[in-house]
Amino acid sequence: MVKGLYTAYTGMINEQHRMDVLTNNLANANTNGYKKEGATAQSFKDQLALKIKDYTDAPHTARGLGIINPGVKIGEGYVDWSEGPMKETNNTFDFAISGYGFFAVEHTNKAVNIQKDTAGETSTMYTRDGNFTLNTEGVLVTQDGDFVLSDGGSHIQLDPNIPVTVNTQGEIMQDGAVVAKIGVFDFEKTTYPDGRISYDTLEHYGENFFYPVDDGNAEASENYSVYAGFLEQSNVSIVDEMVNMIAVQRNYDTNQKMITTIDSTLEIAAGQLGKL
Repeated sequence: MVKGLYTAYTGMINEQHRMDVLTNNLANANTNGYKKEGATAQSFKDQLALKIKDYTDAPHTARGLGIINPGVKIGEGYVDWSEGPMKETNNTFDFAISGYGFFAVEHTNKAVNIQKDTAGETSTMYTRDGNFTLNTEGVLVTQDGDFVLSDGGSHIQLDPNIPVTVNTQGEIMQDGAVVAKIGVFDFEKTTYPDGRISYDTLEHYGENFFYPVDDGNAEASENYSVYAGFLEQSNVSIVDEMVNMIAVQRNYDTNQKMITTIDSTLEIAAGQLGKL
């Protein structure tokens, strides 16, 4: 009976974790290039099935379970890498990528935080947010002032007094000549039968930045198009997230009621039956 308390407790913890992910998605519903996140869970039933089907001890003999911890185990988080809708801005230095790839940015850490503990530290970040501009020196930068990198990894220097045109390969032209090419880089990815992709070597940083882990190497993307005057929007569906939020709240309430019911049963067992 007491195990039911722990089972319901793990359910509440899992739903709280899912709620945190959902609210973060909703908070970034209007963030350019944001990729929504999700959370998985592993039920005790699934774990038990894995153990029963384990024949490593002896043929046709279920493996001993040992200590049983009922309830739900928080699984791994994941990122939905599907493209968000494009929004036309008519701004020359707004760029959107169609296909695979990320813009490279020379990111400077503005303040000490959990992931970057040294202010002023510079590293290369990758993003789908192409909301760029020219600084006073004619260098292409993000809205935070970080340098946008070319295909060769250098800063992109332009003449602010000459009109700019950009083709779908990211080549920037002035006076009819190519003066720079915006870097579009891609990483090793897993493609599933239904067409979904997963970047196992990229970690989320901040709102819409990603950085490589586990020796992830950036390579020039081949399957992409760059569109000037457009921005890729977040791929978060507010309606879907709100529906999921209602389901999570109901699941949380159900587990909470289970704890209340078991507590009442224990009170009867200890206060009334214990007197006999």
